[in-house]
Order: sequence, then structure tokens, then C-alpha cells
Amino acid sequence: MSPDAAEPRRPDPPLPPQGPGSGDRAAERELVRRYQAGDQRAAETLFRRYHPMVHALASRMLVGADVEDATQEAFVRAFRGLKTFRGDASLKTWIYRVATNVCLTYAERAKRTQPLESLDEPLGEEGHETKGSQIASEARAPEEEVLGGELEGQIGAALDQLSPEFRAVLVLRDVEGLSYEEVAEATGANLGTVKSRLARARAQVMRWLKGYLE
Repeated sequence: MSPDAAEPRRPDPPLPPQGPGSGDRAAERELVRRYQAGDQRAAETLFRRYHPMVHALASRMLVGADVEDATQEAFVRAFRGLKTFRGDASLKTWIYRVATNVCLTYAERAKRTQPLESLDEPLGEEGHETKGSQIASEARAPEEEVLGGELEGQIGAALDQLSPEFRAVLVLRDVEGLSYEEVAEATGANLGTVKSRLARARAQVMRWLKGYLE
């Protein structure tokens, strides 16, 4: 991994205060402490733990060689940032933020999609869960048992039609399962913008899938 990887489109996030329900954050903090002390085994453990997560995000945001390149660059930046990481925030969400920044940079550079019009305009009930919510679950109708990969391909193609910012919130929320607050932290957008983009992205993907699902 080259230390000269390009800077992402926005700076890595400041670390917010740690809240309740931290789960294994004590173990995370210990791993980070060991990494900061120069323990190579800690670095390898962190890489093995978070590589599948980062690679999965890149795979859903990007195509081709960009997936591997973005995954590598995300870890270059994450390991740099870990040198001063205080451990008072969720390491998982922080790594999602770094990886999302990198993926957005690669997606914008590739210019594979066109921005949707007026998607940031207010909704009547911003962020309200509708029948079109949870794209991955909604699309997994009984037909998938037969069509399998073909349906997954259609979903992927529909996601690729979204602009990078809208694809990011949809993937983070509906595929990766992050909370609205975590998606906001990972993308650097405010909560209202996340909910608005998510509702509109879901609706757009369902429109693209409607003909196929029928």
C-alpha cells in the first residue's frame, strides 16, 4: 500500500464522544493502543477484522479495478488516522467514514453516473419509512429463489444509476445496516439530508426495478 495515495474529497471526521452500548469498544481500543505502540500483529488483526466490511462497501459503490484500489487507499488513510485515534468513538463507524470518502472520490472520478435532479428538495414527510423502504428486502421476492443472481444483477444495475452520494446512503443504510445517525456520520451529511436522499433513492430504485419485478 502506497503512502502517497490521493487525498479523499473531504477531511476525515473528528471523533465524537463515545455513547452507551459500546459493545467491544474496549477490545477495539486495546487493538488501537497496541497498533499505536508499533505492534504489527495488532495492525494485521485490525486489517483482517475490517477488510471484509470496507471491501464490501467498495464493491457496492464501485466497479472493476477501482474496488481494490479504493479498498487499499481506505486502509492507507485509516492506518494514518489511527496514529492519533483516541478511541472515544466507534472505530467501525469511523472506518466507514474514511472508506465512504474514498469511494465517493473514486465514483466521482469515474463519472459513471449522472446526478438526479432535485433530490435534496424537502419531502412532505422527510425520511418516513414507506412500502418502498429497505430496497434489498423489498426486492427479495419469491422469484429470487429461481432467478437468484439475475435479480441481484438488476439491483446492482439500478444502484449504479444513482449518483454517488445517493448510492452511498442507500448502501450504508439498506445493505450495510447502519443507523440513520451512523449514515450521517459516515457520509458527513446532516440527518435530514440523509433521510431525504434515502427516501428518494429508494423510490428511484424501485421505479427502475418495477418492470423487471412485474
